[in-house]
Amino acid sequence: MVRSLGAMDTEYLKTHLGSCMTECLAEVAEKRPLDPIEFIAHWLYKYKQNEAYLKQQEDEKAEQLATEREEAAREMERQEKMREEADRILREEEEKKRELIAQKEAEAQQEKPVKETSSMPGAPTLETVTEEMEAAEAAAAAEKPVEAEGEGEEAEAPAEEEGEKEEQEAPAAGEEISDFRHHRQKFITYAVARS
Repeated sequence: MVRSLGAMDTEYLKTHLGSCMTECLAEVAEKRPLDPIEFIAHWLYKYKQNEAYLKQQEDEKAEQLATEREEAAREMERQEKMREEADRILREEEEKKRELIAQKEAEAQQEKPVKETSSMPGAPTLETVTEEMEAAEAAAAAEKPVEAEGEGEEAEAPAEEEGEKEEQEAPAAGEEISDFRHHRQKFITYAVARS
C-alpha cells in the first residue's frame, strides 16, 4: 500500500509540479542564491503570475480571433448582398432594355403599315397630324371672322385664289410656311378641284 501511495504522489507531482519545479531547481542550481528557499518562493510566485498573464494573453488572442472571424463572416455576407444587388440591378437594366427594344419594335410595326400605304402609287403624300396641331388649327380658325354663308361657291373660289396667292407671296416675302399648312393647303385645293 505504501508503494501505491508513493506512485500516486509521484504521478500527482509529475503532473502538477514537474516542469515548474524542474525549471525552478535548475535556476537555483545555476544562480546559487544565499537564501534558496526564499528564492524558490519568489520564483514560484512569479511563475504563477507569468502563467496567469500567458493564459490571459491566450484568451485575448482567442477572443480577438473570434471577433475577426465574425467580422470576416459579416464582410462576406455584405459582399454577397452587394453581388446579389448588382446582379438584380443588372437583370432589371437588361429587362428595361428588352422592354424598350420591344416597344420600339412595336412602334416600328405600327408605323410600317402607314408608310406602306403612303408609298402606294397615287396616294397623297401628307404628314401625320397630331392632336396638338389640330387643336392649334381649330383655335386659329375660331379667331378668323366667319364669312357669310350666302356667298356659297363664290366664297370658295376666292378662298382658293387666296391660298394660291399666299403660297406664291409667302416665299417672296421671306416668311416661313410650316409643312403642315403647306400640305393642308395642297389637299384643300386638290379636294376642291375634284368636286
